[in-house]
Amino acid sequence: MGDKDDNFDIKFTALMPDLQVKLWLLALDANTSRVNLAYKPGSFVTSLTYNYGGSLDAAFTTRRVGTKLSVNPSDGGVNLGVIYRGFNFSAMGNYLRPAAGVGLTYGADLVPFPSELTKSFNLANGGLTNMAGDISAAPNNPLSWYKLHSNDITAITNGIDAGQKIHKAGESKDRFGFGLRLNYDKQTGMTIYGGAVYLF
Repeated sequence: MGDKDDNFDIKFTALMPDLQVKLWLLALDANTSRVNLAYKPGSFVTSLTYNYGGSLDAAFTTRRVGTKLSVNPSDGGVNLGVIYRGFNFSAMGNYLRPAAGVGLTYGADLVPFPSELTKSFNLANGGLTNMAGDISAAPNNPLSWYKLHSNDITAITNGIDAGQKIHKAGESKDRFGFGLRLNYDKQTGMTIYGGAVYLF
């Protein structure tokens, strides 16, 4: 264990609670927002992540294929993503409300469509307004307040994700991409999105 060649390391930061443990092929990473357990034998990497109060994510990655499954018990969302040689397949569903979707993209990621952006930002704004209006109740019972606003937190997170997708598209090394998505929602029914992007 004392040899320099041993792959063993523990790191702890006191001010910003963060714990990292690396033990040969196994790694543990925990902080105030999530805990992640990863296993890496050779080129194969698998990990299990729990985001506190949010989703449980399982990921499997090899040199050519990457797969991620995410389940969020608080809002019923289930997401699956598979990446293979530039192709990105995604599927989503919700077991608490009738909603499902599948998508396929290649190359550069498409930015969210205007209707998707409008929906994401409006829900995020509503979630932020709800949380700000009830912020006085947070100090009394933070855990109950957090659980009460779990849907609002999810909406805000989705809005941030949409903004990050736009920012990420501008930094992508891929100059061309196309995608097709098929979504079903009880309110909007069946919708089909398709598009292509070329970055100058």
